[in-house]
Amino acid sequence: MSSSALRRLALLVLLAIAPATLPAAERYWPPIVDPPTASWHPGKWIWADLITSDVGRAADFYAAVFGWTYETYGGDEDTDTYTLVLADGVPIGGMVFDARPPGKALAAGRWIGLMSVPDVGAAVQAAKAAGGQVAMPARVLGARGETAALLDPEGALFGVVRSTAGDPGDFLGDVGEWLWVELWAADPKAMAGFYQAVGGYEAATPAAPDVPLAFVLGQQGRSRAGILQRPGEVPNSAWLPYVRVADIDAAMERARAAGARAMAGPFDRPAGRVAVMLDPLGAPVAMAELALPAGGEK
Repeated sequence: MSSSALRRLALLVLLAIAPATLPAAERYWPPIVDPPTASWHPGKWIWADLITSDVGRAADFYAAVFGWTYETYGGDEDTDTYTLVLADGVPIGGMVFDARPPGKALAAGRWIGLMSVPDVGAAVQAAKAAGGQVAMPARVLGARGETAALLDPEGALFGVVRSTAGDPGDFLGDVGEWLWVELWAADPKAMAGFYQAVGGYEAATPAAPDVPLAFVLGQQGRSRAGILQRPGEVPNSAWLPYVRVADIDAAMERARAAGARAMAGPFDRPAGRVAVMLDPLGAPVAMAELALPAGGEK
């Protein structure tokens, strides 16, 4: 992918992201894993919540594209419900309602990823000391566990969590599951330092010169997330999550038919093919089809 194409991609994706109301603690929050694993993988991005103005429409879209199914908990009011997202029966995330102001030119959805940490309070203090801000103070969200929402020094929103039941297994995401997450940052080196402080990562530049990552955040011998250079004319930094698909061309056809706005790709990367889109409510999300060597994956 050319540098000019990457710049256009960053501009389109990041301009589509606008602040969303953080979810209320009063609704039902299911456990991240069921049955419990009683094992934790600090630094792994283990969950994502979609904050959206139309949960029903979003759910229909992602079901059509990725085959996700759902379980909804709560009362009759949208503000009280939580919609659990399952990929082939495995819980991977959720959807909550956010009423957007009428007449405002704002994106009506966004994904917020959650990073596993051993101590939420310590992560919050580390974020504040490194120049971040607290968007939602640490609190216990039902059966999920202790959670906080944070803003990094460039304003990118993310969450940290200590799951009560443990984390999902530490393996490569299967088809329909989360595979990767990338931060578009104005100062990748500074943000690598920030996330090292918060998540205990080691930051290293990638070995492959044709990979447009400035830094890879790794821990426990595994790559956990990437950081890309954000073009200077783009006003917002943000995290972009990836869903794994078996056939990216077919997935993009389904996405367009279901109302997505294709932003970039599919295009080749060393590990496979990727594409970026906006869902019908304006939430940016990417997908990836892996090119795996003979013998499978680890």
